[in-house]
Amino acid sequence: MASAPMFSHAIGLPARLALYGLASLALMVVDSRYDAMTAFRTGSVTLIHPVQAALARPFEYLGEAGEFFTVHGVLLKEKRQLEAERERLATLLQGYNDVQGENARLREMLKLTPLPAVEPMAARITRVLPDPFARKLVIDRGSADGVEAGRPVVDVAGLIGQVTEVYTNSSIITLLTSKDQAAPVQDQRNGLRLIVSGVGSDNLLEVRYLDMHADLKPGDLLTTSGIDGTYPPGIQVAQVLSVEQPRQTPFARAICQPIGHIGQHRYVLILKAKKNAP
Repeated sequence: MASAPMFSHAIGLPARLALYGLASLALMVVDSRYDAMTAFRTGSVTLIHPVQAALARPFEYLGEAGEFFTVHGVLLKEKRQLEAERERLATLLQGYNDVQGENARLREMLKLTPLPAVEPMAARITRVLPDPFARKLVIDRGSADGVEAGRPVVDVAGLIGQVTEVYTNSSIITLLTSKDQAAPVQDQRNGLRLIVSGVGSDNLLEVRYLDMHADLKPGDLLTTSGIDGTYPPGIQVAQVLSVEQPRQTPFARAICQPIGHIGQHRYVLILKAKKNAP
C-alpha cells in the first residue's frame, strides 16, 4: 500500500491571483459598507509618515540649497548693477555740481559794476602752461573775437592778469602773480600809490622798494590806480598781509594776498576797449 505524500501539491499562480483578487474585493466591500479598514489605514499612515518625512528631508535640503544659491546669485548680480548705477549717477552729479558752480560764478561776473570805456567778455580757460616761473593760461578767445594784447583780465573778485599773446582763436594770459608782472595800485585808505609785483606763487604778491616811512598797514586794500593806461582804475588787486622793515637796505617790503581767485576758475573776463570809446 502506497503512503500519502508529506506535502500537498502547491496552488498554482492563476489560482492564487484569483484568490487574492476575491479577498481584495471582499475587503473593499466590507470597508465601504462598515469602514472596517479605517483604523488600519490610520495606524499605517501614523507608522509610515516619520519614515516618509525622514526620506524626503534630504531632497528638501537639496531644494532649499539650490534655491539659496539661485537667490544669492540673483542678489549678487543686482548688487553689482546697483553699484555700477550708483557710480554712474555719482559721476553725473559731480558734473552737474561743476556746471552749477560755473554758472553761479558766471552770473556773479555778469553782476560786476561796469567800468568806463571797457566792455567785459567772458572766456574759458582751456589749458595751463607748464612753466613754474611764468604763470600763464590759455583761453578760447582770440583776435577773431576782438581780443588785443595788453588787455586786463579779471574774475568776480578782482584783477588776475593781462593778455600777453593773441592768436586767431586763442590767447595767452600772464597772471599777475608771475615774477615778471606788476601793476600800479593805490591804497584805498589813504590814496598812497604803489607798484605790486608777482613772486611766482598764486597766493602771494609783494610791494618792493617801499619807503620805510610809507603809511601802509596790514589789512589795507589795494586797487588799480589807472595811471598806466592799461588797467582801469578801481579794480581790486590785493590786501596787505604784513610790512617787513628794511634789513641792510633803505627800502621796506610789503607782503600781499591777491584778491582775485587766481588758479581757481574755468572762466575769466577780458576787459576789452569799447568801440568808439574816447
